[in-house]
Amino acid sequence: MSIQAVITNLVLRYQFKRAGRGPLNVHKARHMVNKVAQRNPPTPKDIAHTPLAGRTGAGLCSAEWLSVAHPQRTVVYFHGGGYFFCGLDTHRPTCAYLARTAQARVLSVDYRMAPEHVFPAAVNDAVAWWKELLDQGFNPAEVVFAGDSAGGGLALACMLAAREQGLPLPAAAVLFSPWTDLSCSGETMRSKADVDVMFNPDSLPQAAALYLAGQPSTPPLASPLFADLHGLPPLMIHASEHEILLSDSTRLHERALAQGVRSELHLKAKMPHVWPTMVMLPEARQTLQHCGDFLAKMTSRPLA
Repeated sequence: MSIQAVITNLVLRYQFKRAGRGPLNVHKARHMVNKVAQRNPPTPKDIAHTPLAGRTGAGLCSAEWLSVAHPQRTVVYFHGGGYFFCGLDTHRPTCAYLARTAQARVLSVDYRMAPEHVFPAAVNDAVAWWKELLDQGFNPAEVVFAGDSAGGGLALACMLAAREQGLPLPAAAVLFSPWTDLSCSGETMRSKADVDVMFNPDSLPQAAALYLAGQPSTPPLASPLFADLHGLPPLMIHASEHEILLSDSTRLHERALAQGVRSELHLKAKMPHVWPTMVMLPEARQTLQHCGDFLAKMTSRPLA
């Protein structure tokens, strides 16, 4: 475990986790992560950054491309944040690093969030961008979905919705600590409460309630863990052994294998939730390189 990871765990436990106690405060959470994002380094010069304004008439939310000069594949990335905070700015370093390790162009989607826009707005935005890429001629065999936490669940929900609508599916999906069960019924929600450095066990049910706005928590597009997973592409799942959402990853992996879906589960001890997104950590950079290798194997041939 790197010294950077040790320091990150301490900071998260005494700032993020402590701030998350009590009733959910959307404004406070957004303000906190926006301050962190302002300290992010500029996008590396070898990565092209292209913002895309939303197009209301086409049903498209805003997004941005982060790309190497000669991309070999495409990644569609859905950021985490409990469906109510974080965004393009907070996850730009992760997407830029993934673009480099995967030799890819990464589309980071700025989907609508609660409480202003509740379920299924985020799913609709994700599917709209997938349809747009298909309409533009992107080869689904050269595309991989990726996401962290809520964004990992959204990546799965987008694939499920695409399957329902008869759309092609991407070649694979990479998921970092995906939030797959909005009923928060996993055993580790309680058993890992003390060792998780980011979350209190009561914070996620509050976020789920904000996003669902009174709707049931177990429909597949809200909680992909309970979906019929048959026919989904290969999954690569990364999670920490010391996070309350561990059960969301382990149960997804087990259900995927049981339903004939290829799945890899990679667990790392004493790391925070979604640690692969924290590119200042050596462990994160190593994992993103691993993900880049996986993406290269899953996509069939270089882009034209």
